[in-house]
Amino acid sequence: MKLERARPKRELINITPLIDVVFILLVFFMLAGAIEPEDPFAVAPPASASEERGDIQDFVVLVGENGEVALDDRPLERDELTGAVRAALESRPGALIQLKPDGGADALTIIEIMEEIREAGAEYIVLLTVGRGEIGGGG
Repeated sequence: MKLERARPKRELINITPLIDVVFILLVFFMLAGAIEPEDPFAVAPPASASEERGDIQDFVVLVGENGEVALDDRPLERDELTGAVRAALESRPGALIQLKPDGGADALTIIEIMEEIREAGAEYIVLLTVGRGEIGGGG
């Protein structure tokens, strides 16, 4: 007498936990990608041939095309800038101040703002620009 072996039943693999994990990772990376704060107003930095990069970022002063000013994503009136920079430097002495002006901003306004930042006690000011190869296809 010949006995037949029972064929093992194929168990289906439950992929529901895998789908849950992939969905959670998708949500995490979508949220993590949106963490960088936006500037309070649009600023298009001028072009520069300099290869220096301002990678150290302690404080950023934005200057808009019409002379608007902001310190670290907080819009300020022009007369408040010196006091705000002074207070920021008291919290972190010797900090680097990055000045990010709009390319259409008046050069005299930029110079005046740099002088105000110096009067507030800044030792280092870095002028942020865009490299020539990064705008308009290079040249």
